[in-house]
Amino acid sequence: MERSLIAWTDHTFNPWMGCTKVSDGCKNCYAATLTKNRMGLHLWGPEASRQVTSPENWKKPLKWNRIAMREGQRRRVFCASLCDIFEEHPVADETRPKVWELIRQCDWLDWQILTKRPHRIAANLPADWGTGWPNVWLGTSVEDMRVAHRADDLRDIPAVVRFISYEPAIGSLQTLNLRGIDWVIYGGESGPGWRPEDKEWAREMRRKCEAAGIAFFHKQSASYRAEMDIELDGESVRNYPVPRHG
Repeated sequence: MERSLIAWTDHTFNPWMGCTKVSDGCKNCYAATLTKNRMGLHLWGPEASRQVTSPENWKKPLKWNRIAMREGQRRRVFCASLCDIFEEHPVADETRPKVWELIRQCDWLDWQILTKRPHRIAANLPADWGTGWPNVWLGTSVEDMRVAHRADDLRDIPAVVRFISYEPAIGSLQTLNLRGIDWVIYGGESGPGWRPEDKEWAREMRRKCEAAGIAFFHKQSASYRAEMDIELDGESVRNYPVPRHG
């Protein structure tokens, strides 16, 4: 997209589409609904195909990078909203190296890579990853304490920014270990079948982040439509991390 509808990024890039649901946070996956109902594609599940996006789509980050460089202003790119970069699937495994090469070429873009499979990150990083590429932020989704182990997997990976997407928030993360985490994005569930939240989940996470010096971003409250209530107790709280190389 030229400008992303996702509040915490500037652009969204999908190298391919399709995935497999892995936890309760995936129950009402908007990406599965979008690709099926609006595009007529059946791309979800381990046996389903994955669809690589068009060459024209792959050129967009190069354009964004040129604009960012010309304006002297870095831009954030969420990669990817309709797939999981670290999924174990033949199409993903074949296409992932091409994604890394694209990221390498776009050094004025900060790539925000979010996965529900952080245990697969280490084995699928480029050979020259080292202490982390300066333009790649790595994140994982943690919707409740049942998948808190994802944060443990993530913190073991060197990266200039490590972040947690607490979305859809369907349970408390009061006891989540935030060591090594730089940013937490909170979002209540939205869309068909959305599940209600306890607003104290957001409050307690904000307190945890502030106590630990971690950037906290309140994206939205739970509602039938995204971004229906972005404020937390009447306040807009949308902070960003400072990358370790910054």
